[in-house]
Amino acid sequence: MYRTSALIYILSVISINPFVCLDEIPAGNLKPFGRHREPDVVTEEITEVPHPAEFWETYVSKNKPVVFRGAAKNSRAYELWTEEFLSSEYGDLTVRLEARAEANDRVPVGSAGILGRDTIKHFIQNYQTMDAYVISQIPQPMEKDIGIPPCLRCGSLSEAIQEVHLFLSARGGKTKLHQDPYSNIHCIFNGTKDWILVHPDQTNLVYMSDDSKYEWGGYSEIDIDSVDLKEFPKIKDVHYSKVRMNKGDCIFMPGGYWHQVRSWGYMNSAVSIWFSQLKQFAEKDCDEGNISFTPMNEVMVLWRYSGYGDLSQGHMDIYILKRFLLTLADNEGKIWLKEFVQKYFQSESRRKDVMRKDEQERAKKLVEYLDHDHKGFVTHGYIENLTIYQLKELLLFIDPNDVSNTEDFEYSHIHAPYIEDLVAKCQDKRGIFDKEKFISSYVQGLGGTPTKAAEIVVSLGAHNKDSAVADSEGRISKVLHKFYSAKEHDPTFERKMYQHLRQHDEL
Repeated sequence: MYRTSALIYILSVISINPFVCLDEIPAGNLKPFGRHREPDVVTEEITEVPHPAEFWETYVSKNKPVVFRGAAKNSRAYELWTEEFLSSEYGDLTVRLEARAEANDRVPVGSAGILGRDTIKHFIQNYQTMDAYVISQIPQPMEKDIGIPPCLRCGSLSEAIQEVHLFLSARGGKTKLHQDPYSNIHCIFNGTKDWILVHPDQTNLVYMSDDSKYEWGGYSEIDIDSVDLKEFPKIKDVHYSKVRMNKGDCIFMPGGYWHQVRSWGYMNSAVSIWFSQLKQFAEKDCDEGNISFTPMNEVMVLWRYSGYGDLSQGHMDIYILKRFLLTLADNEGKIWLKEFVQKYFQSESRRKDVMRKDEQERAKKLVEYLDHDHKGFVTHGYIENLTIYQLKELLLFIDPNDVSNTEDFEYSHIHAPYIEDLVAKCQDKRGIFDKEKFISSYVQGLGGTPTKAAEIVVSLGAHNKDSAVADSEGRISKVLHKFYSAKEHDPTFERKMYQHLRQHDEL
């Protein structure tokens, strides 16, 4: 009787207050990022793009975002970029694809059967149903449609534009909470975008991923659609600004500033103009009469893309590389090349006493490029006087083109041992190879393309029914040679450089 009465009492208390004896559920738990509190930070909005000197002083130097309402209307793309126009004018150009949601690591396949590539025409014909969007260096024929804002048209800023990215999507899209390695001005020509902005002084609250802590870009580990505030409790303390950008608007986003973006609209098109995180502004050629919106094809941009073949997207900042090299000078202003190569050119994934063959070759060419007099060093003054084009050449020894920019990306994206295992699983007890099962599993399970899967089948001699695959003398490994020998992105140098610059207060 006593137990029954006690149980009735407990249940009656819970019915009055259902959270008695339970952990309090934080506001916004398991809801999209930004539901943990109302936005309580204001991002400034202006209707006139400022002069470069004012832009630097008021926004860039202070790491302060700002919205330029209506600024994108000064680009031809604002009026011209319809589905029909893009398909007819630029349809044969090739662009880079990524999955619609950044959290999805499956790389889309376009019309030519190449991983992460599509033509603009094929994409426009299929983008309403594809799990993909375009994020690519803008092809050069499209540059005339993009107006570079006046705030980047003189002084140091006019020499700081690294690359310009094209964005095309449909039916919405979303990014992780992330930082970009460059400052950028993002302009919208179709659709809308909702931005959540978080100041970098709250980095300790956003659960930055371990693999991006020593790189200029970075991302948070939270699920932006369902933030688990029990697993990531500090998110509830994050203060943020919220901005809706409409067709015709631009926003300045400082490098390293946290942001999360959701895209809306039947078609969403935009560009991001990436420029260096400069430490100072030199005002030159800043005559008011010469400062205006200028077509991109008439402006100096460090890295461009023809619209065919390999891209040059995502290189590190040449000005940060210059700052890094200058900090290596000793008391006599000398930068010793042997020490530099030994310290910074060895991959973290290798034994410390071993340098990969490609690293050795790049290091050798770097030293030859710098050490004209065979003295074993270069001076602080020499580095200080390098031109932009010399800095670009120097950077390519240190930061060669990322393999994901090439048409051979698939060889690096899929690990060869996984393919060998799949070959074994697609044979029965008699050794007969099931090519349909292999191709299907290679595409669906490993994320490859039907084209490469078919090539492997032919190379294995298993394209006929009832074919057997024998691994005599390592035949399978030979067939997969390009997969085994493919280059991989190695962030070692960037991470070492980042840590060095942080120690010297040069970030």
